[in-house]
Amino acid sequence: MKAPSRSRSRVPAWVALVAVIGVSAAVWALVSMTRHPTGDPDTETEAAAVARPGGPTAQADLSRLRRAIEVLSQAHADLGGSDRRGAMNDLLSQGHAPTKLTLLLEAAASDPTEPDKDPLWGEMVGGLSAIWQGDAISSGIDLMFTESRPRARDAVVSSFAKLALERTSELTPPQQQRLTEAFIDLHNRLPALQRREVETAARKIAGNDVADLMQGKGMASDDELEVNREYKRALQDSQRVAAQ
Repeated sequence: MKAPSRSRSRVPAWVALVAVIGVSAAVWALVSMTRHPTGDPDTETEAAAVARPGGPTAQADLSRLRRAIEVLSQAHADLGGSDRRGAMNDLLSQGHAPTKLTLLLEAAASDPTEPDKDPLWGEMVGGLSAIWQGDAISSGIDLMFTESRPRARDAVVSSFAKLALERTSELTPPQQQRLTEAFIDLHNRLPALQRREVETAARKIAGNDVADLMQGKGMASDDELEVNREYKRALQDSQRVAAQ
């Protein structure tokens, strides 16, 4: 099946940033974005003023976040142990969506654990999925293609599969179409875990035939596709009526 062409949206600066620069630089840049857009110190929120680069809160938080990523980047005998869970919770606790996205993708990319063996993978995916809301959904779909780090890309793909399954109503029709096209384009390039998730998500937002085609059905027999079975049933019904 030939994949439909994609109409790419313009990626917001904070989404593009995570795919271009490293985590340390990104955190500083993203923290600075919490300041009032006018740049007037008198209009900054108190939290943003304290958290500006060089401030005591920013220094402490950045040190803790760097440590969390270091913990997750190491091999662990106990994959569900308190060290890894504490590190993941530190990343998930970030309220600033651009910062959380940057940190989670960095952690996903640097973690040596295979996703299907990682007890924290679901938490990682859930944290990413929660970021995709409103206009960020379309930009996040583009990130599935621009993110070059395999494990981070797989996490983004899984996060959209989760969104499609659990928050279908939040997707506009154009977003559903773009997400379906993205799933089709990516399907054959994904590991088995993500392929299964994408097939299930596509079945939810695009129908059985799209998912069946992803699985290679419809090649041996037309009867493998729902649309053809329905057509044959309708044809048989009309022939029966005509015979009567």
